[in-house]
Order: sequence, then C-alpha cells, then structure tokens
Amino acid sequence: MIQPYPVLSPPNSNKDAKYSIVRGHSGDWEVRLIYRDSNGEHLRTNNRHKKLVAKVNEIKDLQSQRLGGIFYINEFRHVLVPRTGGGYFFAGTHRKLLDFDFEGRTLSPVAPPGLTPGDPWPGPHIGIRHVLAAGGDDIYRRVGTSTQGTRQELLSSVVGLEAARRLAHRLRRVKGYQGGRLYINEAREFFTPVGEGARGVSYIYLGALGDEAWFRAPHVGDRN
Repeated sequence: MIQPYPVLSPPNSNKDAKYSIVRGHSGDWEVRLIYRDSNGEHLRTNNRHKKLVAKVNEIKDLQSQRLGGIFYINEFRHVLVPRTGGGYFFAGTHRKLLDFDFEGRTLSPVAPPGLTPGDPWPGPHIGIRHVLAAGGDDIYRRVGTSTQGTRQELLSSVVGLEAARRLAHRLRRVKGYQGGRLYINEAREFFTPVGEGARGVSYIYLGALGDEAWFRAPHVGDRN
C-alpha cells in the first residue's frame, strides 16, 4: 500500500531542481539531474542507485502504470514521488547521497570544502522549501495532506523559541531580516535564491544545519 506523505512544504519547482528516473543509453533506468550554471543547462545521470530507482518506479507503476519521472529526496532522506492531484507519496528512505560526475568534479548535495555562507551555491538545486519568517526570528514549513488540508508549522513550536531563533539568526545574517524562502537538501545544506537572470535562478549558500535543532521527521512506514 502506498502512503501519502504528511509534509507538503513544496520543493523548488524549477526544472533544474528535481531528480528524475530516465532510460539510459544502455536501456537501464538511471537517475538524472538537470544542472544549470553560467554556461547553460547540463544533463547528468547516475546508474549506481538501483534500489532507489526500484522504489520510485514501484510508486509510479502503482499510481499510473507508467515508469520513470520526477522525485525528490528531503532532509530526512525520505524519497517523495509527486501524487496525481497534489501532494506526494512516500517511496522509502535512501541513505546514500546522490552525486554526479561533472567536468572533472563531483556535483554533490554536500558543500565543498571551504564554502562559506554567502558564497554562490555550486551544488544541485534540489531542496525542500522552508521560509525564514519576516524579522528572521523563526522558520516555518507546511504540514498536512492534500486531502485533509494543511497548516503552517513554526520551528519554535517544535524546538522552542531559543533554539529556533539561534538557527534563524544564523540564516538571516546572509538571508536578511526580510526573510523569505530557502531550501534544505538531503545533506542538510541550506541555500537560497538571489534572483533570476538569463541563465535561470542563482543561489547562495546559507550553511549546513549541523547540530542545530530542526523539525521532526514525519512518522511514515518502513519502506527501506
């Protein structure tokens, strides 16, 4: 039985901000990343995650009887498959980080050594959206299901005011007091959009979650 995912904080909806399952040149299923930089759009694939491919395709098959397509991985390493009509299905937990070979370096959700908050974010643009509240004192996400409605959940309501402010203040040093959307990826790295140009949206790095208190992982079944 496939299970709706109870947290609906939407991911980044740009084309280069989602993973997908595609047929490779050999005919096998692979994970594809669309990556944009100042030189344009690049397609990269990874065929080293067979279990992940199987999990996503199982949901795709049960939902539409068509294999392949978009999925996301959130900061709890939960695999999320878009659900027809809105929301997501839970496709299990994937512990291994996805990375891709790119022009002599590795595209990874992990920040490279030496990257500091405020630097351009060089990694994939896939992340789950959260919002730094105006004033920069709290962070929130959306929880609920597409059939039962959603509500805003403040980080302070989960971890307390002091812990929420400590993380929010760290993020606002770069993001600013106005707040706004930011993304956290499967390696628990934060980045935020800084504008849209001819080559698409650019992002800057906000730092890693590290040991800071965070939202609780949703209670979901075991589909490892």
